[in-house]
This record gives sequence, structure tokens and C-alpha cells, in this order.
Amino acid sequence: MAQIPKVATARARRQHYRENLLIGFDALAELYYAYWGEFFHLAVFEPGDDPADLAAAYQRTHQRYLAAIGGAAARRILDVACGGGALSAWLADHTTAAVVGVDLSAGQLAHARRWVAGGRRPNLWFVQHDVMHLDDLVASQFQTPFDAAICLDAACYLPDRRAALRAIAARLRPGGRLLLVDWCRAERPTALQRELILEPLCRYWAIADLETAAGYRRSFAAAGLRIHRLDDLSDQVVPNWERGYQAALRALDEPIRLGELLRLAAGAVKHGGVVLQAAKDQFQVALLAKAAAESGILRYVSVLAERT
Repeated sequence: MAQIPKVATARARRQHYRENLLIGFDALAELYYAYWGEFFHLAVFEPGDDPADLAAAYQRTHQRYLAAIGGAAARRILDVACGGGALSAWLADHTTAAVVGVDLSAGQLAHARRWVAGGRRPNLWFVQHDVMHLDDLVASQFQTPFDAAICLDAACYLPDRRAALRAIAARLRPGGRLLLVDWCRAERPTALQRELILEPLCRYWAIADLETAAGYRRSFAAAGLRIHRLDDLSDQVVPNWERGYQAALRALDEPIRLGELLRLAAGAVKHGGVVLQAAKDQFQVALLAKAAAESGILRYVSVLAERT
């Protein structure tokens, strides 16, 4: 999204995050579905896993995350920034819990509601709302506190993560668990790393800035959330970066299909030319993300906490 004035600076990205997210995810989601898959978060690989067996890696990743938030003991689960709903559907299929997915993007939720079409998954609901204001929700699904909440690869987009964590914590029962997995940055990147990698990476994805692991420790404590464990999963998600890089190269080698997807993206929202440029930028950002990860300045961090 480098050509959109509202992402030119970190301050602009923070001030206009709603507009940027709506344009970005409403218009560009189909590109991600086509070249990345249903799950927008990263798969976690254990030593000895086959990097090519993505389905198995996601299955193990989701089982790991479900166990972290309490497994079968979690009777009500909140999926924060659920996107296209694939994880929400997986949780609904692998538990008897009431699962509620919340997201701001109407385009993403239109995709998500396919998972409940025809009366499938009666224990799954989707709600359109800004996760920065979860305390405003009055829908019936929110009248009872949740046993667990999960937020994957989404908090990086939020303009005030500490406030968002407080809002999530307020929706949890005492002792309820939150698993947050997010893209972070190294504690002390060099000025050149910031200029050449981190800043363009954030600008293309309309992220104001990336948090650090230490920053999350402080924000969780301020939100009344006691951390059980904080894990740096960066070494376990390495195959994802190569997959994104190869997907970008493959897309550029498919001009007819890619051109059609770009036209769909441009027609999906207003300001088609701006969106078209944003769509093209996504292929460059795949290269930046790989460089950021391999240089160690982009980290992938998991935080498991409970409401005190």
C-alpha cells in the first residue's frame, strides 16, 4: 500500500487504520486466498516435520493452540480478528464450544459465513465489529464471558494494542485464557534495517509499527493479563517465508490469472487505481518479509496469558 497517502507515515497508519484495513482486506483477501490459502496465520513446524506437508503442519499448529487455551474445558471461545473464519470453523469442528469470530472487514466476513451456510456448525457465529471496541458489543453471544480468546497474526494492525488487550480481557471470565500470536520486531534493529526493511514492510501492510516481545510483556500486565509463557516461534515458522516467496514468484509467472485477480481487487472497493497498486505491492512485500525473517529482525511471538 506504499502509494496510499494514509499509510505514508506510522502516525497516518495509526490514525487511519480502519480505512486502511477495510480497503486492504476487502480488496486483497482473494489474492491471499488464491496464493496463500484459507489460513492467514503461519504454520508452526516441529523438528523433523515435512516442510512440504502444510496441511499436517496446520493441523498440529491448531491442536497446539487449542490445548493452550484449555482444550475441551473451554466452553466459549472468542476468535479475535477472525478474518475469513477458517480457524473459527476448525475450532467449532474440534470442540463442542460456542465459538464467536469477530472481524471488521465485511469482505472477510462474507467469506467467513460460508462456513456456517446451510445451518452447518450451529456452535459457530460471526460478528462484524472493530476489535478495538469489543466493550461496545451488545450482541447476545457476548452476554456471557468467554473462557478463552485467540488472536492470530492480527494484533500488529491495531493502533493501540494495550487498549485492545484491555478490551479482550474484559470479555474473559476471571482465569480465562488469551493466546495471542503476532509478528514482532527485534528489540534493537539498526537504523539501516529500519529504513530498508521494517519501514517498507509496515508501510506495504498498513501496520503502524511492530511490537517487541518486551513491549507485549508490559502491555499484557497493564491489561490485567498474567503471562503463563511467551515463546519466540521464529525458527519454527521458517518454511512459511519460503512458501510466501515462491507463491509471489508463481503469481508473477501467471499473468492471465493474476491480471484477473487484480481487476477483481480494483473493482471490489472505491479508488480502484489505488487498490490496484496496493495489490501489486503485496508481491514485493513477500520478498521483504522473507528478508526480514532471515535477517532476524522480524520475529514471530506467541503469548499465553490469563485474566487475573
